[in-house]
Amino acid sequence: MSELFRLERLDDGMLKITFDLPEHRANIFNRTSLEAFAALLDQLEGEVGVSMAILFSAKSGIFIAGADVEEIFRIHSPEDAYEKSRLGQQLFERWARLPFPTMAVIQGACMGGGTEFALACTYRLATDSPRTRIGLPEVKLGVIPGWGGTQRLPRLIGLLESLPLIVSGRAVDARKAYRLHLVDEIIPHERREELAVALAREMITTGGKTWRARRRRRPLMNRLMEAIPLTRKTVFKRARQQVLKETRGHYPAPLKAIEAVAYGWDHSLSEGLEKEARLFSELAATEICKNLVRIFLWTEEIKRENGVADPRVQPRSVHRIGILGAGVMGGGIAQLAAYYNHPVRVKDIHPQALTHALAHARKLFDELVRRKKLSRREADLKMSLISTTLDYSGFGQVDLVIEAVVEDPDIKKKVFQELANHLPEKAVIASNTSAIPIGELAASTGRKALFAGFHFFNPVHRMPLLEIIRGPQTADETVATLYALAKKWGKTPIVVNDGPGFLVNRLLAPYMGEAILLLASGVPIPAIDRAMEAFGMPMGPFRLYDEVGIDVAYKAARVMQSHFGERFPENDLLEKLVESGRLGKKTGRGFYLHQQKKRRLDPEVYRFLGVSASRNIPQEHIQQRLIYLMVNEAAYCLEEGIASRPRDVDVGVIFGLGFPPFRGGLLRYADSVGIPTVHEKLTVFAREFGAHFTPAPLLNRLAEKERGFYAYFHGKKAEATP
Repeated sequence: MSELFRLERLDDGMLKITFDLPEHRANIFNRTSLEAFAALLDQLEGEVGVSMAILFSAKSGIFIAGADVEEIFRIHSPEDAYEKSRLGQQLFERWARLPFPTMAVIQGACMGGGTEFALACTYRLATDSPRTRIGLPEVKLGVIPGWGGTQRLPRLIGLLESLPLIVSGRAVDARKAYRLHLVDEIIPHERREELAVALAREMITTGGKTWRARRRRRPLMNRLMEAIPLTRKTVFKRARQQVLKETRGHYPAPLKAIEAVAYGWDHSLSEGLEKEARLFSELAATEICKNLVRIFLWTEEIKRENGVADPRVQPRSVHRIGILGAGVMGGGIAQLAAYYNHPVRVKDIHPQALTHALAHARKLFDELVRRKKLSRREADLKMSLISTTLDYSGFGQVDLVIEAVVEDPDIKKKVFQELANHLPEKAVIASNTSAIPIGELAASTGRKALFAGFHFFNPVHRMPLLEIIRGPQTADETVATLYALAKKWGKTPIVVNDGPGFLVNRLLAPYMGEAILLLASGVPIPAIDRAMEAFGMPMGPFRLYDEVGIDVAYKAARVMQSHFGERFPENDLLEKLVESGRLGKKTGRGFYLHQQKKRRLDPEVYRFLGVSASRNIPQEHIQQRLIYLMVNEAAYCLEEGIASRPRDVDVGVIFGLGFPPFRGGLLRYADSVGIPTVHEKLTVFAREFGAHFTPAPLLNRLAEKERGFYAYFHGKKAEATP
């Protein structure tokens, strides 16, 4: 028997099976482990006198993380995808048909194929570890659960409870899984083996009657809606409508998942599994699937990296944190740090600002309690980690200070000069500035090697990206420390070099600026917003202006114009809005009117700005002008070394700006269109609309060589490797 599945015989005919994939941090189902699992089944099917088989994981904090995602990436055809789906289904069906009951003891992450395996077990236990999460995230990779998930989960917990989990790919913790009847019991993590064996004995003795009866105690209304064909049809119709509303039809996997569940509900399990495999095969070889899987693999790469070129550099420990500035960002950062159990000291010169920061943090913790992510006691304990001050008391014990004061270089420099005398010698200082060059601020800190940018995106608790900006004299250890902290906080960090706007905001600036130029030329605001939403952006540029604040956007535009000249043409429309107090959502009026949580175009805005808004141009033209300008600016950023590789550009725009993941990222999209095509269009636009469209030198070279960004930089990396 393979060492991947160690078998131990217990009393009363029970078998303890321990899954331990060697040389892997997590248990996954790859070719090797599936072969070992098939061999295990061969043995178990011949066993006699077995009362129950209990499967544990040997990995800390992980039960089974699912299928090997890289193997999904390597699927080359629908036929290949179908064969892989059927193989997994058949193995799990053999497990489900063993002549004795089985139990999965879920400790830590149980995802995708791991959940599908657990669903094939007779019983499921979950430990109370905060790392225990159970889900079917396949739609996030552009496919559907292909090893029985769309068939077994609805049969276990019902249609109304399972459909949202399958369609969204959302994972649930142990408490939620128990309420859904997805697991039969929750047991203490530290005593999992002892208690799992004790519960197994009880289940063997009673035939599991208590647990089987509990599974049937589902809400009567749910059972009625699932049983009546007309109401069931309505459930599926609404699910499709909701998916189309949220995805605008860009993501086919959720719709295929609904189709698989609907078919399986009205057919036998074997027929449902066949349908699931066919639908899986239609998705797994598509470009959308490849793009989404690639993004997942990038995030996994980032988890393994330390943020610097030398993998031997170790981060310093960060426990106590000081925050300067009690605005929305400061309060959001304080709540995030406290959530991860850091004592936080927030300083501001205004008592009212401190009160608002505490209220903001409390509101975020209350929302976690409402969503049952935390108990009230847990939220209160974490909230108690946040303290406030009007001076620097308490800053003598911090390991890190995060500055989040107003975006004014003179004010920031003054704050850093004051701070220098109140910190431990080795404390790291990080600025949350969104555009001010780090080198400009570093001198005022008195510790250039320990200073870097730490740029959060608003709202802090939702936006996954954290941009770490390396100043000219920032030490590797400082970068590694901030990188490790960002990962601990559940963020996706990228490291960029210093420069105005850094990476993400620099790429956003030409996109937003061109939207203003289109408006000035007479293109209606809704037409521009609709075009970019149709492209896949979460909102159009004018909605984004109103969300971030037109005054904030205007200041950022001025910074870019002062540094880059004709590449960022000036226009007075934003200035007019700012001078009139039309700042967007925060004042109730910008490009749109915002009243009682509703948004509509301000009918006065065209007259106020002096534009006609009468031009009708194709959506594709709008999309190309805005997106190709971003591609061009990204080429400048790569050539200047602001970003070191295309991956970081694409991670930045996806997780920081909401660039549509199904397109794979800004530069992956440009490569798919073809660099010569992008270059030619920019050249035409430069003649028609201005010099700011002139292709960057790097883009000229790529077009001449007919190479994409990724091929070019991969080649450079290969040349640099001895």
